[in-house]
Amino acid sequence: MLKTLLPMWRPRERELPASAFVMDPEYVTAPAPRILWIELTSKCPFDCVFCTRRTRFGAGRNMDFEIFRRVIGELDAPDFISLNYSGESIYYPRLPEAIQLAAATGASTEVVTAFSSISPSVLREIVESDLDRLAVSLHTMDPRQYQQIYKFGSLDRLKQRVDEFLKLRSDLGKVKPRLDFCFVAMHDNLDQLGPVAEYARSVGAVELGIHPIIGRHLVAQDFSKELAANRLREEFKDALRRTVASVEAAQPGLTLNVLNPDLDPAPRLSHTPGYFSPLLPEHARIHTCDQSPFESAHILATGNVVVCEVLDEIPMGNLADQSLREIWHGEGYREFRRKYVNGGVPECRSCVWKKPYIPGAWSSAIIVADGMSPQLLLGWHAHEGNEIIWSKKQALLALSNSGRKKKIRIAGALPPGFMGGSNLLKIRCNRVTVGEIRNDTKDFLNFETTLPLPQVWDRLYLELVTTYPHRPCLHGSSADSRDLGFALQRIEAFG
Repeated sequence: MLKTLLPMWRPRERELPASAFVMDPEYVTAPAPRILWIELTSKCPFDCVFCTRRTRFGAGRNMDFEIFRRVIGELDAPDFISLNYSGESIYYPRLPEAIQLAAATGASTEVVTAFSSISPSVLREIVESDLDRLAVSLHTMDPRQYQQIYKFGSLDRLKQRVDEFLKLRSDLGKVKPRLDFCFVAMHDNLDQLGPVAEYARSVGAVELGIHPIIGRHLVAQDFSKELAANRLREEFKDALRRTVASVEAAQPGLTLNVLNPDLDPAPRLSHTPGYFSPLLPEHARIHTCDQSPFESAHILATGNVVVCEVLDEIPMGNLADQSLREIWHGEGYREFRRKYVNGGVPECRSCVWKKPYIPGAWSSAIIVADGMSPQLLLGWHAHEGNEIIWSKKQALLALSNSGRKKKIRIAGALPPGFMGGSNLLKIRCNRVTVGEIRNDTKDFLNFETTLPLPQVWDRLYLELVTTYPHRPCLHGSSADSRDLGFALQRIEAFG
């Protein structure tokens, strides 16, 4: 309880030039969460050595399905919905209905599961559903070690269930759900990363997510070889880097994603936002993070809405008392966002998943080849170091217009529409429609166009919405499962 009573730490105020770019949380916040982790249940028969579920939630509980239904009804074109958190979702009694409601929003949907104890009926229901991704947690290929880690189920049963899943999906002529695997990396199972990766590739998986053990809450297991004061030890990071490099060389057809930026041996802070795992310096500001409070939220089985996994003991509100939108736009969330962007939340200052930047001057142009701009505010995929950056279905950016320009010029690429039909990129400036870009072809459309501004504003907040997101893995072009809006090359105030 003490944690909820401590005041948020405020950094010493450092004056920024009047021309410095500063995020406006009120403008940046999405109308409703677009990225959600919804805990259908906190019940689970497994008792994994790294999991704090049992000590924190005991026997656990199921989410009230009417609360779930109401939440889904409040969403506005969400991007991603994960139907799990601490519990085992395959035991939620209304899982198929939950999947269908989530999928009907158009969001990419996911269930993460230990899988070995799934019943044949639930397995069929999942394959027959519109679920996009099934991620199986697999931390070893050693049967004895499997029992030591999970304390329930068996490796043989997991492999049988995977075979049944693949056969059923093939028999039904389906390509979804996509099968991926997740691996929690610990000192004692690092030698199993190679066998797990080999197995994952052998059953057709294209991605293996690697989660180094974290130490947010106390568990009975001793993780002193991996952690010191809840941070990864340098020795463990070195061992994990070597192991990942070796497995990548041995399994070239499998993508290994290490989902912890703390493994970066040379973190760098600059004027462009990027992962920076050390403590946030006083002169820096936070742009976003892996669980941004501007577009993502966690909803627990209790109905509590929390900002992220790190702060999941501090509810912003409960859905038994308020609607999701009331909580999302409530004063608690708004105050949190104000402190977040200024580095005023201690947990965020020290979080390894933050993406901070050193504030620089507002710019009237964003040229993607120059790097990730902090003025790319919301709805952008990670910059991959080339001349374009992909938006999500909805995106937001900001430009300075101190030169009182009367037009904007934008260049990029727009994917084709659904089933070869038209696709539109609609553009609004300061909530006023300024134009659209249309792709009537069956191919990607490269474009460069100039659009007039209805009014000469000093600051331009540009909303960009595509009608149909493009998911490469569903079009056979790659294993990329992201929903891509359009590719931005450059944009500027002009004329």
